[in-house]
Order: sequence, then C-alpha cells, then structure tokens
Amino acid sequence: MANKKKQEEVKQESAPQKQQEAVSDKKTATKKKSESVKEEKTETKKSEKSADKKEQQAEKTPREPQLVTVNGEKVTHAHAFQSNKSEDTWYFTAKLDGKQLRPMKMHAEDVAAYQKKESSVEQLMKTYYPTKMEPKVGKEQYLADNKLSDGRVIDKMNVYKEKDETKQDSGKYKLYAVVGDQKMSTTLSFKDLNAFFDRVTTPAQLVEKNFGEKLHLASAYAKYQLPEGAKLENIRIAKDKQTDKWTISADLGPKGKTEKKPLSYDDGYSFFTAKTATREQLAGKYLANDIKSLMAPKQEKAVSMKV
Repeated sequence: MANKKKQEEVKQESAPQKQQEAVSDKKTATKKKSESVKEEKTETKKSEKSADKKEQQAEKTPREPQLVTVNGEKVTHAHAFQSNKSEDTWYFTAKLDGKQLRPMKMHAEDVAAYQKKESSVEQLMKTYYPTKMEPKVGKEQYLADNKLSDGRVIDKMNVYKEKDETKQDSGKYKLYAVVGDQKMSTTLSFKDLNAFFDRVTTPAQLVEKNFGEKLHLASAYAKYQLPEGAKLENIRIAKDKQTDKWTISADLGPKGKTEKKPLSYDDGYSFFTAKTATREQLAGKYLANDIKSLMAPKQEKAVSMKV
C-alpha cells in the first residue's frame, strides 16, 4: 500500500513538470522558428542589397569614350539635338571627362551632315569646341613664353571680369597687359577666352593677337593681304587737307579708284615710324572690300527698244 501511494505521489508531482517541459519545448520551437524566419529575412535583405549594388555598379560603369583628345580627356555623350523653340535650330553638345559642355548652336551644313551620318564626333568637336581639342600648354612653358616677336617683355598680363556697371562691357571678360610704359585692355573674344581657360595659349600669343597693332608688331599686319588678282597702279597714303588726317586710297587704273579711308594713329605710326606695316598690308586692311567691288564685272544696262 505504501508503495502504491508513493507511486501516485510521484505521478502527481511529475504531471506539472511534464507540462512545464512541454511549454518549454514549445517556446524553444517558437524561438527557433523565429530565429529561422529572421535568418531568412536577413538573407533575403542581403540578397536584395547585393542585387541593388550590382545594378548600381552596372549603372555607374563608364561607357566607352567616343573620342580621346590629344590631352587624354574622354569625350562621351556627344550628340546633336533640336531646339524645342525652333525646328530649324540645332545644338551640339558632349561631356568631357564626365563634365557637361555648354551646348553650341550648329551651322546648317553641319546639321545636314549629322542627319545623314556624314560627320564624325572629331569633326564636330573641332568645330564647336576647338580649344578642347588642342594640346594644353605646360605650366613652365606658359610662364616662360612672355616675350613678344620683337623681343619686348610682357611685364604683366591677366584676364578679369569687368565689374564697373557704368561701362558698356560690364560683366564681360577682358584682357589686361602691361608692356613697358604701355597699359592696355580689351574685351576678349569667345575663342580667346576659351583658349585662356583651357590653357592652350600663352601670354605672348594672347597679347600679340589682341594688342599687336597697338604695339606696332610686324606679325600683326602679316594677316592683311590684297584681294587675289588685284592689280593696283598706286596705293596712296596722304594727309587730307580738309580733315588733317592721314588717309589711304588705291588706284586700279581703268577700273577706277577707291574712296579715301582715314588711318588710325597706331597704323600710321606702324607705317611711318616703326616701319612694321607696308602699303599693301594697310590697303588689304582698309580697302579690301572696295577693291573687290571695283574688280567685279559690271552689269551692262539693259537697252530698251521701242517698237
């Protein structure tokens, strides 16, 4: 009897214990399931992040350049596009080493060639971004090239933006230079400005190009020539009695004479004193259009006949 009671007590005591063990097992199973779900979610997130990263890397992979310049810069995204304001207006643009270039208005002939796929990226780049295609000047070369073709030294040169609002060229970039006792400034052309910022020119080249005539350099007048085939009997440089200014005119014999054009002070000095400009060069500068007009075949007047 005593053993039977003892067994019953053991059974009664073990029942709650089994319940606790069952609950504990259930919690453990739930925990494991929760951890498994978390692991799956973590793996899924990792997989998604990995896929996103691969896509981003694919997007960031640089495209092959359409052209590599002489300076090693890569040209991409070069294309022409039509203006949304005018159907006849087209622009060309490109990216240089990832930097967007300012769109440039295209010439009609270039638009036609582009549409027919007859133009190359290199041709278009040379036409609309010429200074991007030229070799850059090294720092040492830039600093060293400060002598003009006649041997004079450029004492100072810089490019600045005009801030004086009372001046007509306010807001524009200007070139300033000092050569000896001469101080000069002028508005820079778009091409020269790009050449300066792209570092494909030197102080001597900029000063000589923009102030050559003011400095009475022979190189400044070499670009002036008479029209092809012009036969002049005389190029006259004389002082006008009425205005007391030096003028230039040309005599083409049977074809007639040009009108007198007043010479600037710098051109007069270059001709008479510095001896760096010739009569023919000055005639090419001042009289080229008049000479062409006289050389052109004259249209015969139509003779009307009464019947």
